[in-house]
Amino acid sequence: MLNIGTTNNKLEEVHEEQINNTDNKRTRDVLERIDAMRSHEVTTTTPSVVNYLTPTVNATCRRLMIDWCFTVIDAFRLNRDTVGMAMSIVDRYLSSNKGKSYEARICTKIFQRSVITSLYMAIKIHEPTVLGLPLLVKLCRGVYTESEIIATELDILSALEWRVYVASMSIMEYVRHYVALLPEEYVNDSELILVNAARLADMAISDTYFSTCRTSSVAMACFAGALDNDCILSSSDRDVIWKELSNSLKFDIASNEIRQVEKRLHSVMVESLNISCYNSSRMSSSQATSPPRSSVNSTDGPASSSPSSVMRNL
Repeated sequence: MLNIGTTNNKLEEVHEEQINNTDNKRTRDVLERIDAMRSHEVTTTTPSVVNYLTPTVNATCRRLMIDWCFTVIDAFRLNRDTVGMAMSIVDRYLSSNKGKSYEARICTKIFQRSVITSLYMAIKIHEPTVLGLPLLVKLCRGVYTESEIIATELDILSALEWRVYVASMSIMEYVRHYVALLPEEYVNDSELILVNAARLADMAISDTYFSTCRTSSVAMACFAGALDNDCILSSSDRDVIWKELSNSLKFDIASNEIRQVEKRLHSVMVESLNISCYNSSRMSSSQATSPPRSSVNSTDGPASSSPSSVMRNL
């Protein structure tokens, strides 16, 4: 006589085993992708990035152009990762000492055009929507022509030996893979961790120091910073996650480089908070209000969001 209870228990065991096998395969796939990305990171990141900033093209100049890139990306509802990919192209181009890259390091106008062109290239490579040249020229308020942007694109491609796709390994792409390795009991926290990590990634993009480090290391620092938010996880929870990752990943997640990147990222965070508090204090005391930035969807309004106006602030 068939024992229904025994049969049901056996089915449950088989089902649970299938789930475990599926989870194990998913984890192996994620780990293999991380290994492949890190291998690609080492073998194709040419040229290596150096600190190319000069008294003319300085950190403020670079940060203003990144802000403009985010304005464009947000207005068209594109992926913010694309700005990081664009700046990877810029940083490697200006580090190459080929073509007109040296001129871009000492002339704000050429630097500006290099950033705009790199954003155009990154959108073409990584986004489902292409930002056409006519629209790009309008966004630039006619400061640059289509032929100038095309010439700059060719110069960048030549300087990088057409190796622009390496920029596809964004900080957040790594973070998403790290999050995919979270133990099952922390899956519900994934979205908030990603949001916090994305904020840190945006900060990292604005500092050339992080461009000289491995993207996987910067991503690990952003991931660590996101986990350190006490509103998400307790100290014991974080210990469990770090132990799991340490056992799973094939590289040292507490390496000297990652530690240094974490320290630098923490400094950038503190500086950003201090600036925000200072600006808030000034706004409060003066009862001032800032006009909203004009949308890049319109080219008829004020020029406050155009690249030319950004550079006038320097």
